[in-house]
Amino acid sequence: MNAEMRSIYLNILEEELVPAMGCTEPISVAYAAALARRTLGALPERVELTVSKSIIKNVKSVVVPNTGGLHGIPAAAAAGIVAGDAEKELEVLAGVAPEGVAAISDYLEKTPISVAPSESNCVFEILIRVEAGDNTATVHFAGDHTNIIHIEKNGEV
Repeated sequence: MNAEMRSIYLNILEEELVPAMGCTEPISVAYAAALARRTLGALPERVELTVSKSIIKNVKSVVVPNTGGLHGIPAAAAAGIVAGDAEKELEVLAGVAPEGVAAISDYLEKTPISVAPSESNCVFEILIRVEAGDNTATVHFAGDHTNIIHIEKNGEV
């Protein structure tokens, strides 16, 4: 293999191989949720997710890491909101402390989190809208696990 081809292959691998903690679909939901909370600047009182059907299928029964065995989209979103570090992208839940596990379960019990299937043809899509008081934030991923296409707070991009 010549040096040019080797360089091309290495560039592709660097783009495609991203460290992730656990199954990438629930981790991506947690990442989007952590970004939404950070954008909102407060603990959301209400959470709405619209996700592609492949996300629904893949996250349904997968355990979300560092949650004490919780599974599903609402659990992934709650984990990202309560204990996630958006700076760590797909390792968003790596630093969850033991007290964070109880806080995630408590938040999940007390906070309305709705999940609806996306109507788009996008195979991978996560749209999360969070609210606290009169403030809202929206984060939209499409195409892959870290591809942020839109972030807004109170209507401002």
